[in-house]
Amino acid sequence: MIRVPANGLPVLVLAVPLLAGGLQGPVRLHEKDGRLRASLKDCVAILEPIDATLPPPGPSKPVSIRTVGKQFHPRVSLATPGTEVAFPNLDHILHNVFSVTEGNRFDTGQYQPGDAPKVKVVRPGLVKLYCNVHHQMNAFLWVVATPFAQVLDGRSGLAFDEVPPGTYRLRLWHPESGEKTWTVKIEAGVSRGAWDLNLSLPALEPHKNKFGRDYAPPADDRAY
Repeated sequence: MIRVPANGLPVLVLAVPLLAGGLQGPVRLHEKDGRLRASLKDCVAILEPIDATLPPPGPSKPVSIRTVGKQFHPRVSLATPGTEVAFPNLDHILHNVFSVTEGNRFDTGQYQPGDAPKVKVVRPGLVKLYCNVHHQMNAFLWVVATPFAQVLDGRSGLAFDEVPPGTYRLRLWHPESGEKTWTVKIEAGVSRGAWDLNLSLPALEPHKNKFGRDYAPPADDRAY
């Protein structure tokens, strides 16, 4: 089940036993010069069981990743295996969304303004999304097989509750840091911590088009 809190960002949740615990604490993003980034936008926290038993989550509600102003909105999303993902084109130009991520490869082909092609994601992991028409467009879809996953936009840290006791792998990820993991123990009550990521990767990862070739330089960026 996906719960949508007041900030409108999806959080995957599941009914759990009475002795469930929680995990809370700040997440800090460090710029290359050591400064702290003020926002956790696009940061993802995933809590995966190591020796705890959780029923696998079913498909989440359909996910919508819009194309607006030659950008994907939202840039980072969550889904569970089997979820349908739509790509509504809200621009006045053509788009062509694709991914070459193993296990979740797809290609919408070019589609018109107002169209919303759909795909179904299957394999857990990070799915990188691009547009074959516009090199600057990229987005990320985390397909997770755990009910405990959060996009940290608008937050100061992570907060998981109603977590069954056990040992878990905490995965934190940001497009400019990559992934970092910790092992955490969840018991009755709230476990607390603090976690740091170093931002050292480019905001736009170098990539090829869907044919594995370099993008052609635009002749007129206003025309497409």
